[in-house]
Amino acid sequence: MTAVEEALYQTKAKAGEDLLNFPMRLNDRMAAIYNVAASGNNPPIQSVKDAFAELSAETDIQLDKLKNIMKTDVQAFNKVIFDKRVPVIGVKE
Repeated sequence: MTAVEEALYQTKAKAGEDLLNFPMRLNDRMAAIYNVAASGNNPPIQSVKDAFAELSAETDIQLDKLKNIMKTDVQAFNKVIFDKRVPVIGVKE
């Protein structure tokens, strides 16, 4: 899940200046394309549409990976916990 998160979001940047050291991820790139598309009174130009299509495809790949993790890996992890009879983490009141 960390690999998917880091493909979608820049998790290492803590301050504005950090963006100089760490590259923008899909979320930031998509936001930048949105800002370009939303500016002005005319419809987005073809290069903006092409960039959006490319970023959307890259994002869909990451979201498909996440869906697969949630569908298979999380269920397998839960089965191991159940099979090993690991106690549920609780809070004493």
